[in-house]
Amino acid sequence: MARLLDQSDGLGVYAHHLLRQLLSQDPQTRYVIFLGSPHSSDLFREFDNAQVHVMPARSRLLWDQVLVPRAARRFNVDLLFNPKFSLPLFTRIPGVFVLQSCDWYVNARNYPWWDNVYIRLMLPLYCRRASGLLAISQATLDELRRHLQIRFARTAITHAGVGPHFTPERDTTALQAFRAEYELPERFILTVARVLHTGHSTLPDYPGGNNERLMRAYATYRRRTAQPLPLVVAGRNVEQYLRARGFGSAGLEGVRFIGFVPNERIHAAYQLADCFVLATLCESFGLPTLEALATGCPAIIPATGAGPEVAGPAARFIDPYDESDMAQALLEVTASTQLREHLSREGIKRAQSFTWQQAARRTLEVFDALLPSAASISTDSPVTATHP
Repeated sequence: MARLLDQSDGLGVYAHHLLRQLLSQDPQTRYVIFLGSPHSSDLFREFDNAQVHVMPARSRLLWDQVLVPRAARRFNVDLLFNPKFSLPLFTRIPGVFVLQSCDWYVNARNYPWWDNVYIRLMLPLYCRRASGLLAISQATLDELRRHLQIRFARTAITHAGVGPHFTPERDTTALQAFRAEYELPERFILTVARVLHTGHSTLPDYPGGNNERLMRAYATYRRRTAQPLPLVVAGRNVEQYLRARGFGSAGLEGVRFIGFVPNERIHAAYQLADCFVLATLCESFGLPTLEALATGCPAIIPATGAGPEVAGPAARFIDPYDESDMAQALLEVTASTQLREHLSREGIKRAQSFTWQQAARRTLEVFDALLPSAASISTDSPVTATHP
């Protein structure tokens, strides 16, 4: 169930890399990849075990609950897999999904009332329906267990990885071209900001990115140092969001907005930056954190959510609700070459523990544990298993 490949955010990146690794590591299995649009139809062309089927739909609910189970029966699949939460409820085919977030429970105010009602009604049903549940982090799984208080099926922590271009190795020519294209200063602090709901263009803005506090913390940092570094902000519509909330030229002094940068290019921003800061209120995994670590960019990240689980000792942790703490972290990291070098070395080592190969292996372990019973359920399919 790969409709989230249409998203250009972290969830789309997750699905892209994980599905390609599954196809690569599991060549004896036929994968039927259901897409919501032809946008990613060619993504798996090189794999002989991939069969792509495009199913446009007017709504996600229709796609999940009607089109997918109908197509699954037609293709005689043995197991349904969704890299995001949700599964068809009215089918006997076993299903596995990935719990990507518990943000609705941690920061319910970030969502409109109808979205919160949907999650509280449907997520427990999906969890009960699942034959296996994969969680993006232990922190996310623990949070879900605390709120739902239900018995889960087989669970596993898969984490995520980074693409091959997230590396400490620098291509000087490419970096110079990137700096010129985005008009980046010689030295700067980088943040990757979010002000929109993932995959929901019709929902209100997303305040969980905590950008207002970060801007105020950055202004405090500028007042406390004689030579402040500029703050470069990557992300869609961030300047418009902040100006609509009362930030004028004085409040955004020293801030440069560069807009959305595709994931296959954002590594250059990490490699050029003096340090990276993330101020989000709820990181269920924190792919930008791992990307910064992998490129050797010193990271300042929240101590909440999965931040400590991902970064371990390789980051300077902050309280995302405390602007003074954020400002102090910016002062410490930008002022100390020794601290930046230490965080860079530790980050590179830490990132080596998170790969898409290991995420796929852990996913396949859950598939393999379920497939004997899955094969016996499908009377029209051969005994050999099929993972869609």
